Amino acid sequence: MALAPTSSRPPDADPASAPAPARLRSRARRQKTAPPEEGHRERANGRDRWWVAAFLVPFLALYLGFTLWPLIATVYYSFFDWSGSGPLNNFVGGGNYSRVLGDPLFWQAVVNTLLFAIGTTAIKLPLSLLAALVMTRKWLRAKKALRTVFFAPLIIPVAMAGLVFTYLLNPSNGALNTALHSLGITDGTTDVFANRWTAMLALILVSVWQVFGQYMIYWMAALQNVPDELYEAAALDGASEWQKLTRITLPLIRPVAVVIVMLALVNAMHVFGLVVTLTGGGPGTNTYVVSYFIYKQAFGSMPFAYGYASAAALLFSVMAFLLVTSQGLFVRRAQKKRKEYGV
Repeated sequence: MALAPTSSRPPDADPASAPAPARLRSRARRQKTAPPEEGHRERANGRDRWWVAAFLVPFLALYLGFTLWPLIATVYYSFFDWSGSGPLNNFVGGGNYSRVLGDPLFWQAVVNTLLFAIGTTAIKLPLSLLAALVMTRKWLRAKKALRTVFFAPLIIPVAMAGLVFTYLLNPSNGALNTALHSLGITDGTTDVFANRWTAMLALILVSVWQVFGQYMIYWMAALQNVPDELYEAAALDGASEWQKLTRITLPLIRPVAVVIVMLALVNAMHVFGLVVTLTGGGPGTNTYVVSYFIYKQAFGSMPFAYGYASAAALLFSVMAFLLVTSQGLFVRRAQKKRKEYGV
């Protein structure tokens, strides 16, 4: 007569009553299949760490050689009256900084830089936002072709763009003067580079033409984060397109808009190539910007004032840094406004 095994367990028995090895195997399976906890970060270990280090080494080498070391060297050179060659013997301390702060040409360059930055930002951002709104409409056709048309000027080197517009705006035989003369508006000898304001306007418009597509892409990326459900609900309530723009679109993209505005201002403050090729700082020094001022001080005349130019570069960098760090306050305020919409 066969005896039933005493260790058998019904299929629906409580897992806690299972033998210890079975419970451990069941727990291991659950841990293996359980989803990772929120905020968990996978850490590289073993051989993966060597691969991570191998890919980081080229970046670190380039960063140290072309960013960190030039910055440290610029700070060091700014304390010397140095021409860029020979030993660093003439230590002047803060003398270069005092000279820069007392230089009227430096402050004129600062004012021109701010005028250029504010002018280009005030023109290119609203226009590129309008273009982005149109480009994101479902009824628009040939979107890829239009994006290419708007983005194409950005791939043209800045120096080449400046040279092209130098010929187009030439006072004697440029295309602009020819067109104005044929329309009977002028006598064909208008020189836009002879006046401070027309020369600055030319710089601003050429810059807007070249970087327009870049900021249009930024706005398009921001607009894609606006939920379509809000537009549908607004349409059901009878909202107009203007009300959708002012009540939904602009408040929701405000955090990104703050970043885009700061990027536009900072990038415009580093204008250099257009000034060199289009106006050369003229007429006189009326379109000097800070980057061009630094270039002229460092390499424009003999002997080179490399230490003086380094001090001017550092002072300008501090101004730009203060502008960039101020965006955090505006972004936080914009984020609070966005949360009011529940997104």
